[in-house]
Amino acid sequence: MSDRLWRIDLSVTPELADAYEYALEDFCVAVTQYLDDDELAQRLEAYAEVQPDEEALRASVLAVSERMGASAPEVTITEVQNKDWLAEYARKYPPLQIGRYFIYGSHFQGRLPAGKIALKVEAATAFGTGEHASTNGCLQALDKLSKKYRFNRPLDMGCGSAILAMAIAKTWGASVVASDIDAQSVDVARFNAEVNGIGSYILPVCGDGYRTPSVTRNGPYDLIMANILARPLSSMAKDLAKHLQPGGFAILAGFLERDANWVFAAHRCHGLVLVDRIKVNGWQTLVLRKK
Repeated sequence: MSDRLWRIDLSVTPELADAYEYALEDFCVAVTQYLDDDELAQRLEAYAEVQPDEEALRASVLAVSERMGASAPEVTITEVQNKDWLAEYARKYPPLQIGRYFIYGSHFQGRLPAGKIALKVEAATAFGTGEHASTNGCLQALDKLSKKYRFNRPLDMGCGSAILAMAIAKTWGASVVASDIDAQSVDVARFNAEVNGIGSYILPVCGDGYRTPSVTRNGPYDLIMANILARPLSSMAKDLAKHLQPGGFAILAGFLERDANWVFAAHRCHGLVLVDRIKVNGWQTLVLRKK
């Protein structure tokens, strides 16, 4: 391994952090996020083993900004001294236990805990390793629902790494449609499902939300998971309600507490009622049910 590394830093609004993290992944071996003390900005810190193409990197960040309707953040690239990043990562990111779920990476050398649902998800593949508060809230919601309900036809809209689709599949033994607009995320979802031995339970599809033929064909759903962003969630509320069967549940996440009522209001207009709110470090997860 080279004794040289390059660190990439940028600061963005928290609700857009995951989108920018994905943009950095083609240039880096690891990306981490830090919420500033005032919770108004999310800092992204990424490391590359070869000097990144600065022009291509800035173009990738600009493309995300234009797609999200946001101003492009300032990007800084700094050469730093290398270290044992695998050991550093293991120290900073030990396995997570969230309810009945145990999330770990390949760096974990311990014994998997008995009685827990193990999910192996590598870092720097697609957003969704359990570290983020919104993913944490979704896993808490699944844990709560599993104590009272059973689901047979679930959908993970905006699946990312497929950590939530895999949690659903392992909890209920159900086949999960895992949809994402990004083709690379779909490839990562397929890979993670195979690594976890549940490839036959996950149907990864790439397409434009609920217009995706496989999404339409496999509905209506008794559980829809959507860990995305406040604005697209609100704009897709009508489609979610259309594809959710009566009595079905929806778990919505990817937004700060201040945006939760706005997201809920968009879905309440289409016949969904509030069941639960889960708050984690300034982020909120909503559990809704169709009347």
